[in-house]
Amino acid sequence: MAGASGSQDEEIGSINITPMVDVILVLLVIFMVTANFLKKESLNINLPKVQAADPNVAESVQVSITKTGALLLEGKDTDVTGLVRNLEREARIRPNMRLTLSADESLPYGKITELMGIIRKAGVTKIALSVKK
Repeated sequence: MAGASGSQDEEIGSINITPMVDVILVLLVIFMVTANFLKKESLNINLPKVQAADPNVAESVQVSITKTGALLLEGKDTDVTGLVRNLEREARIRPNMRLTLSADESLPYGKITELMGIIRKAGVTKIALSVKK
């Protein structure tokens, strides 16, 4: 009898760790997936609030840039200095003026941001980009 009870102790002493490894791997995958979501939420980015656009805004100025880089102010050809001069004058008269910038989709993004910088230096703070629906 003593020998029989000794063999039972050996069987009880051996633990199958396969289910434990499976559980640990599942937990590892869950932690890896949730860590990506937590990282995105921890970024301090203030996203702009969306408001419905009023199509009847009287204080809007239209600036367009063609795929060749030509500038248009209210549909009339202009150059950068003429654009800056006109926008500075309009910004002094109407401080809450809105500007709608229309750019050809084939233009490089850098060209559009450069133009937006010029517009902001002219004193216009409210710039909207025109897009197709």
